[in-house]
Amino acid sequence: MSNHDHRSHLYARYTDVQTRTGIHELAAKVRLNNIELFRQIGHYLPSNRHSRILDLGCGYGGFLLLLQERGYVNTSGVDISPQQVAAADQLGVKNVVEGTIEQALGAEQTYDLISMFDVIEHLTRSEAIATLTLIHERLSPNGTLIIRTPNVDSRLGTVLSFGDLTHEMHLNLLSAKELFASLPYTTVHIEPSWPTGGSVLHRILRPVARAILRVITTVEALAVGIPRSMLLPTPNMFIVATKQPRE
Repeated sequence: MSNHDHRSHLYARYTDVQTRTGIHELAAKVRLNNIELFRQIGHYLPSNRHSRILDLGCGYGGFLLLLQERGYVNTSGVDISPQQVAAADQLGVKNVVEGTIEQALGAEQTYDLISMFDVIEHLTRSEAIATLTLIHERLSPNGTLIIRTPNVDSRLGTVLSFGDLTHEMHLNLLSAKELFASLPYTTVHIEPSWPTGGSVLHRILRPVARAILRVITTVEALAVGIPRSMLLPTPNMFIVATKQPRE
């Protein structure tokens, strides 16, 4: 049998194997996802609409569309999948090109915000360290890196963490802290990614369900002797890291 690279095989048809919808259904999905995403991380976005923003592994450009619809005029994205880049173009996303993360970060350009949504888990540990180090170099002073990645410690975390054959690294709160402790970022915040959308019934029931989940998690942590502070409850987590301002 020939040695076929699994990444190239899957990325070449990534929209087909991951999205599994037509462009109209995808556009509706992006609108709903962006409402929730803005509620979750909107407060981390720069106030200056001319800020330089780069979305690495941007996929079909959902986050970039969110930014562009809110008046950001200096945004760009890169993705290795030609299908994803084509989908971004169909959605009307601007400045998305096909390429690798290394190519995007290779130019001597600095950014006020760099984002990686559902990307770092596709890298090996060595690749992640090299990429995050280079991102730090490309951030402007006071620049921000925002990452969303699966949290394998969640009770349902394996649904996302192991739900993609191209995932290489499976993180939790402790390993994410360890990773960033080895890097030169000034501040690092790691927080759960709570859902905010859904039907009226979902929004009514979620606070009750979360209270029940807190009790279950507390009891489980007590039973096995793990401090609850070491755990994040949501299947996704956000990592927000900043670069030290210039002295």
